[in-house]
Amino acid sequence: MTGAGGFIGSALTRRLEELNVRVHRLSRNASGPDTIAADLGRGPITGLTEVRPEVVFHLAARVHMVDDSKDAEAEHIRITVDGTRYLLQAAADAGAKVFVFFSSSAVMAEGAASALDEKSPPAPTTAYGRAKLRAEELVLGMNGNGGMRTVCLRPPLVYGRGQKGHLSRMIRMIERGAFPPLPEYTGKRSVVHVDDLVSAALLVAERPEAAGEMYIVAEPRAYSSREIYEMVLRALGKKPPRWHVPRAALAAAAFAGDIGERLIHRTLPFDSTALSKLSRNAVYSAAKIERELGFKPVKSFAASAADLVGERA
Repeated sequence: MTGAGGFIGSALTRRLEELNVRVHRLSRNASGPDTIAADLGRGPITGLTEVRPEVVFHLAARVHMVDDSKDAEAEHIRITVDGTRYLLQAAADAGAKVFVFFSSSAVMAEGAASALDEKSPPAPTTAYGRAKLRAEELVLGMNGNGGMRTVCLRPPLVYGRGQKGHLSRMIRMIERGAFPPLPEYTGKRSVVHVDDLVSAALLVAERPEAAGEMYIVAEPRAYSSREIYEMVLRALGKKPPRWHVPRAALAAAAFAGDIGERLIHRTLPFDSTALSKLSRNAVYSAAKIERELGFKPVKSFAASAADLVGERA
């Protein structure tokens, strides 16, 4: 497994170890037993032939940052694209039976009026999304090589204990009373609990009919940012306020954030990208994995909000 120390990788590792599966971690700073040293994208990967893994789970990638400079784009390509290419070859050479790649809904469009699925044309807008898309093509292109089955998963926003990113910051600010009451935007976002994503990864690794396929993994219901805001407040035992910040005020704050970032060359907590995450539609259908493999998420954000708040209590 690559990315075993990350949010999703840690959850997947715990599940596998609970199932008495031996997990070998591939890491740049490898130390201790069951570890393989490799700096993704720097060159061919060695060490897998000695391990001869049955399954390779590939989660590692450059941290998803809003950084579309030339240097950032090159790093995304090196780590995500070149790293995946080298790992695929090493896995095939080692006789791996299955290769599961964790991609992202970042390869897809946002703002569509209806839910998108696996047949929707890719439309990545960030260096992260573009690199993930190219890696997907490599992974699916290797399906059947040496008898190895390859599968790609496209999760949207992943949440759960230990989460990071925009949602985690939003929850922390709500807990501190520092998050403004949001207006009800029409846009909603798909999400998936990390435990459900782990279950989907194990399922596609086990099922031969998943070979060469791409699957979106998401809850059936999408949520608006206002809905998430109110669910977190209720989990804290607080009543949602009846008022909200005007949309024009949020737009002005986002514009000011954009200007500030250009001046100081740093990402600020609120800018047009953050506003887009709060307001635009980003809904994805997971009907394919349910139809073909019978997979259904068992958790929902509505039921998990109290647990997410409780981890900081």
